[in-house]
Amino acid sequence: MPLRIVLVGAGHMGKIHADKLASFSDVDIVGVVDVDAAMARDLAQKYEAPWFEDYKALLGHAEGVVIASPTETHHRIAKDFLETGSHVFIEKPIARTQEEGTELVDLAKSANRILQIGHLERLNPAFTAAAPFIKNPVLLETRRASEFTGRSVDIDVVLDLMIHDIDLVLSLVNGEVKKVRAQGFSLVTENLDVASAQVEFTNGCTANLTANRISAVKERSLRIFQQDECIFVDLLNGRVTNMVKEGEGSVEIKEHTADKLDAVKHELMAFVRSITTMSDPIVKGEDGLKALVLAHQIKTYIAEKQLR
Repeated sequence: MPLRIVLVGAGHMGKIHADKLASFSDVDIVGVVDVDAAMARDLAQKYEAPWFEDYKALLGHAEGVVIASPTETHHRIAKDFLETGSHVFIEKPIARTQEEGTELVDLAKSANRILQIGHLERLNPAFTAAAPFIKNPVLLETRRASEFTGRSVDIDVVLDLMIHDIDLVLSLVNGEVKKVRAQGFSLVTENLDVASAQVEFTNGCTANLTANRISAVKERSLRIFQQDECIFVDLLNGRVTNMVKEGEGSVEIKEHTADKLDAVKHELMAFVRSITTMSDPIVKGEDGLKALVLAHQIKTYIAEKQLR
């Protein structure tokens, strides 16, 4: 019997999720929800699914829910579904505040429900291809830039873009956050559109992160520096370049082109698999919470610096 899945949010990401979910033979979309009735109806009709303006009509009627609504609604919707027995997938970030995220993680744990967060760069083929070579990073550099799309303007660039790289960095560093410095500014929206942060960890590693959502050039990259080795991961184009010291004054360069992968489809497949097997999700609620905590440390530093 197919899993009954609800989709909340019929915007840009909601449309992508609906397309992937509809392709699964073991999933039945039992409802598409959006406060904009026309958007909910149009998306639902495309996949012959029911549509609703209020998600509460579906509480208790689905094994799982995919939440692709604005960040400020994540906590309320996820909490209601967890409390009525559904497993939950939430697009990043997990919630608006650390307190909200903590409550969702605790609730999922006490209810024995799956809580998966949509940090899909974990599934990027270039990142997974590079992972076996990453041992003990000393310095990490991330750069993420995109053209202004007009989407996700309810949040700033730290929660919109940089949080992808925050999650990647935290997944690689075996240490706690020791010190944060950051700067940023707004140009197009009322929130930060560009941000740069330096994060020092207790194990001696340092990460420099830059995010820009008003760029003329797209970029998604990660550089890892460790003893006798530098790894460049082109997340946008799926390429990995590995430079290894061979002797005095010489390096060996190896290049690898990663296989293409539909990351959204893969993360949703993993969500379905976690529900059916009751196994840990690929990106747990705790991971999403850690990323949110560091994101807010960066945001707080920038806000306090601007007040000086």
